[in-house]
Order: sequence, then structure tokens, then C-alpha cells
Amino acid sequence: MSDRIAWMNLHNHSSYSDGDFSPEQIAAEAARGCLTHVAITDHFETAKVRRCLTSEQLDGYIREIGSLNQKYDDSLRVLAGVEIDTNPDRCALHELPIDQLNRLDLVLFEFVNDEWNGGSSLEEIAPLIDRIKVPCGLVHTDFATVFSGASPQDVADQLASHDLFAEINTASIYKRQGIPYYEHAERHYRAFHEKVKISVGTDSHRTLSEVSNLGKGYAFVDRLGAATDLIEIK
Repeated sequence: MSDRIAWMNLHNHSSYSDGDFSPEQIAAEAARGCLTHVAITDHFETAKVRRCLTSEQLDGYIREIGSLNQKYDDSLRVLAGVEIDTNPDRCALHELPIDQLNRLDLVLFEFVNDEWNGGSSLEEIAPLIDRIKVPCGLVHTDFATVFSGASPQDVADQLASHDLFAEINTASIYKRQGIPYYEHAERHYRAFHEKVKISVGTDSHRTLSEVSNLGKGYAFVDRLGAATDLIEIK
């Protein structure tokens, strides 16, 4: 893309949960890759991973990530977020600290409507989402499968009713028949136009260069002509 739009990676895991790198290392890679925004979004209060971010750590996590913005001044915005597992057997969704979550910059939800991973339905978690006042999004969602009973337009209306954004996740594990979930769901992303904001995330854990490896995600945005649908987080 010649006149490149601002690149934001809104899905990365640090050593606060199951990532290999510190928030500072992730931010440094984002700066090297000329990103404008990078979000640290560690797994929060879930048995899905051996080490997760806890409620007791959350205040320190927010402070540490916030301090990185002083280092990069206006060249890079470092955002504090979490990823919430909607499988109620692994995460006590009704016990999440809403006041603390509302101090974050964004909250990601995984496995929504995904019965194969034990995820809660959108209707089940809607009361929780509606109590969170910062931007919330659905991540690495196989829309064409987990929302197969609804048309793309209906899915767009459902997400819009709860002000949810939808991620384009470029991690190699989120594929079906060798094709990324977002490619399978092109009709959905087209239906999201002017209704549902979208984001790009790499779900980086083990490879630092993945933080800035956003080309495929933004090429998809460009192909859709969806640059105006990208979420803006100040």
C-alpha cells in the first residue's frame, strides 16, 4: 500500500501470561516496525494457560504499560488490554473485576459462540460486555462457522448492538482447510462496513517479529476498501 494507513497491532501476549517477551520488548519491536499503536493483551484469570494475568497484578500491569508511553512520546501508543476466555469452566466470568477492566484501553473476548472450545454465546456474555465501558472486541473468530446460523448482515447487527469490534487475526493457527478464518469470512467483514469496527492482531507469543508482521491483515483491509472501518483507540 503506497499511502499506508496507521498500522495497529491490538493483540499481543507478554510474559505476564504465556508470551515470551516483556511489554517493553514488544513495544520496542512495534516502534522498530513503525506501528502507531500496539496493545498488550494478556490472558486474564483463566485456567486455559499455565500462567495468566490475575486481578491482583492488574494495577501494576496497567502502570507498567502506561509508563512505556512516556518513552515513545507521540511516536507509538502502547495500550493496556486483556483477553478474556469465555469458556465458563476456565474463567469465572461473573466474578471479573469490572471496575478494574474499565481502567484498561481495550478488552478482547475469545471463543464467543464457539461451542467446540466451550465458549459462551454472545447472548450469554452480553450483560458482561455491556458493563465494560472501554472498547471490546471478538478475536480469532471463525465467523463463517460459529455464526453459521445467521446471515453476515445479522451477525453485523448483533455485534453492532453491543458496540463490539471484530478482529482480523493473522496468526497461522487460525486457519481452516489452510485458509485464514478472516478469508473464509470475507462476506461478514463486508457486511461489517459502517456498522462494526475492525482491528488487526497477530496474537504474538513466541516470535518477536510477529508484533510488526501486519502485512497480510492490512492487505485484506485494503482489498475490502475497509480502512474507514478500522477502530481508533486514542
